[in-house]
Amino acid sequence: MNGKRFLRLIFSLVLMCVWPVLGQNAEPHFLTTPRGDVKAWVFFKDKGPAGLYKNVAGETFLTKRSLRRRSRRTALGSKIRFGDYPVYTPYLQQIKPLITGVRIKSRWLNAVSVECPPAALRQISGLPFVRKVQPVAGYTPEYLVREDKPRLAKTTIRFDSTDYGPSQTQADLIKIPELHRLGLNGQGVLICMLDDGFNLLYLHRALKHLNIVATRDFVDGDDDVTNSGLKGTVGWHGTHTLSIMAGFLLGDLIGPAYGASFILARTEIDQQEIPTEEDYWVAGLEWADSLGADLVSSSLGYIDWYTWMDMDGETAVTTVAADSAAARGLLIFNSAGNEGDNPDHNTLIAPADGKNVLAIAAVDQYGVRAAFSSVGPSADGRPKPDLAAMGSGVYSASSRDTTGFNYGGGTSYSCPLAAGATALLLQAFPQATAEQVRQALRKTASQSLFPDKYLGWGIIDIKAAYDFLDSLEQSGYDSTSVYYYLSIWQNVPNPASEVTRITIQVRYSSLVGIQVYNVLGEEVAWLETRIVPEKQSAVFTVDVSHWASGVYFYQVRALIPGIGRLFHVAKKMMVIH
Repeated sequence: MNGKRFLRLIFSLVLMCVWPVLGQNAEPHFLTTPRGDVKAWVFFKDKGPAGLYKNVAGETFLTKRSLRRRSRRTALGSKIRFGDYPVYTPYLQQIKPLITGVRIKSRWLNAVSVECPPAALRQISGLPFVRKVQPVAGYTPEYLVREDKPRLAKTTIRFDSTDYGPSQTQADLIKIPELHRLGLNGQGVLICMLDDGFNLLYLHRALKHLNIVATRDFVDGDDDVTNSGLKGTVGWHGTHTLSIMAGFLLGDLIGPAYGASFILARTEIDQQEIPTEEDYWVAGLEWADSLGADLVSSSLGYIDWYTWMDMDGETAVTTVAADSAAARGLLIFNSAGNEGDNPDHNTLIAPADGKNVLAIAAVDQYGVRAAFSSVGPSADGRPKPDLAAMGSGVYSASSRDTTGFNYGGGTSYSCPLAAGATALLLQAFPQATAEQVRQALRKTASQSLFPDKYLGWGIIDIKAAYDFLDSLEQSGYDSTSVYYYLSIWQNVPNPASEVTRITIQVRYSSLVGIQVYNVLGEEVAWLETRIVPEKQSAVFTVDVSHWASGVYFYQVRALIPGIGRLFHVAKKMMVIH
């Protein structure tokens, strides 16, 4: 047994001992409405009779842009999945007499959020088509850390006639100006932001240039996300995060993705001590997918009735939804949380614990972790957070007047910097898969070789990530010969049940390694790395006897020592037991 497995075994034994003490079997707490109804999620076992949607086209549920994104960025392409089909209407009709009203319907979760009398919960749970009933979670705002400071004098540092002003520091830390100099600004990328609204959206001088494709207020049930008449009391946080990502005013503020297009969702109630519900967040995410968003930036978090043990990538409703979105090719960025450090366990917020969610920590201008930034690992032992960007003393547009700016802090502010920087990668490499982008960010960050519980893989280096993806695009092609530098053959046998063999050949002496992923983009194997001599073949043997039946993808990487060229080719394999 290797050291890693031993630690996981010890961790599991500890959980088995302490979990009952921590109240695993405690009665769940349901939020209530003023009239005494409880708020609950009702999960269904299926989506109606088998074959119901057999001949239904994908365009019935999704836009063409959404299908194109899936085709480019996921292993399964534009294939429609179980979660894309709507909740079965007859099930809703059968629970209707037991509830006061339906709040949100989620096709991905195959569930509805309802309000109902407490006594009805047992009846609903007993229906033959209901899988489970659980509480709607409360909301903990992730913008509790604020650092308002006097405005500094405008700087005069310029890159190609572009003056970043006081936003220079936050841009420089993750190398954003280097990609701006290449002409990248996020154009052609569709970004969804989930926040508390966006006051002064059409009025602030740093936001007037934005291309807003769609807006939706899931709290009030309309399309107005500005709430500008309420001044700074509602929507102030979204104004800050949006301007950090995409603001543009020479000499004051330049966000990384100022040329991107946006869909904006209000999913939070911003009034003090009035919790919003995570079902609005889920609805906003499904809306983003249906419109074809490329990435999502969320500076929100859910922890009220969850514990650190629930941050396992599988429990919170928002986490399940976020990973469902990631499986459909969306890149999901979420603030890690502002809960600080705890030497005994993680302080994460959902959905930052998601297996394919990029949880963003906060550092100061010197790259030192901010004391408020939440830490990992996830409850099941995965490295969390994933990455970091500047989240202390971050410059943004004011939410109180149309010409002002201010400083603030929190992982809420590091998240849009990370997401906006990644939009530049999507613009430059539109055919890159979501997993390739995640790998590029992790493998080129400041502590990529030694991820820890504080900053994960470390501070983003977006230029290095760009170079990484650029090398992948050189995947062994030239104008006359496919796989000029690296050739791989289909694994044999395929399908496989016990062992299978992968044969590769390199043009120049290379260091070769093979990674295997499942359809969710999760790594299931890393085969022995070895030197393969020039113009020689090598055979890698893979033991698949303990893998679940299904589709897998193997990615061969060949690094040519001396010149540092990295080549990459991938193929699909089947495992059937």
